[in-house]
Amino acid sequence: MKGTPQSLWLSWANRAAGAWTGMAVAAAKRNQAAVLKAMTTPPKPKRKPAAKRRKGT
Repeated sequence: MKGTPQSLWLSWANRAAGAWTGMAVAAAKRNQAAVLKAMTTPPKPKRKPAAKRRKGT
């Protein structure tokens, strides 16, 4: 029945559960995208140390 306390409570609970589920799914998608990007981008080249110069030559 519409308007009963149980109905109102259940509708509120469903709305809250939907919000939490939506946030969890969005976070999982962001995490998965970050992992995929880290796996597909090539690593940055490491910088070589500068060659030492000799004095007097």
